[in-house]
Amino acid sequence: MKKIYIWVGMVLLLILSACGQGSNSPTTGIGGEEEVSDWSYDVEVDQRDDELDVTMTVTNHQENESNLDFSSGQKYEITLRDESGEEVYRYSEGKMFTMAIVIETVSPGESLSFTEKVSLEGLEEGEYELEAELLIIAIDGKELEDRDMFKEVLKIGIE
Repeated sequence: MKKIYIWVGMVLLLILSACGQGSNSPTTGIGGEEEVSDWSYDVEVDQRDDELDVTMTVTNHQENESNLDFSSGQKYEITLRDESGEEVYRYSEGKMFTMAIVIETVSPGESLSFTEKVSLEGLEEGEYELEAELLIIAIDGKELEDRDMFKEVLKIGIE
């Protein structure tokens, strides 16, 4: 019985360690040298009156330009959940998008940003979880292996 508790504890620890906050930014290599990943993704959220400004930015850290492939005209998804986990906002709800592959070219060292305004009308003050994801399916025609690479979950307080 004690082994089961230890095993469950280790699994929970592993799951929790994978659920961190922050951006998918360049990593640091061995010996303190900077090893820059090919891409970084960052989300900024600003509350203004009764809306949130959500800015999603992807940056190309490669030496060559690169193409980001989206499966449709919807390039991102934003969801907002209240403290109980209930979804109170979804960007795509009630919208229609073109059903064609969309390709965005990003030059070396350049960024591609998307900003969306999220209405807070009718929402109570409190803690919320905002998830912002770029819906990239491939980079330079190669299928994206890590779908979470361009996803970020933030805890935000709405006043």
